[in-house]
Amino acid sequence: MFKNLDAAYKVQGVIGVLMVAIFATQGHVLGAASGFVIGLLNIIMLQFTFTKANKRAAEDPKAGMLILYMSAVIRFILLAVFFVLGLSILDQSEAFPVIITFVLMQIGQLFNLKGKRRLTD
Repeated sequence: MFKNLDAAYKVQGVIGVLMVAIFATQGHVLGAASGFVIGLLNIIMLQFTFTKANKRAAEDPKAGMLILYMSAVIRFILLAVFFVLGLSILDQSEAFPVIITFVLMQIGQLFNLKGKRRLTD
């Protein structure tokens, strides 16, 4: 099951699980879990749109770029909605774990860019 995942996604998953475990020791497991879920949703949306853009770019490169631009706008709006929903449900003290877990998972995305000349490689 895990053999099909890229190393970058494994790194992001490990970072997310590690952050949930760390914040669980401090009593903020729900906040860290929310950040983890938001991070996973972002990774899934990003992977889906890159795959779609690559297929489309084989036929029309401009259409592939349009998909990437529209994806960025849609992901930005959806992430804002997810953060607002998550933070409105949780206590104020849970905001820090949500954001830190999400940000560190996204930093893990840098491992996905290793050895690539273009973002869509």
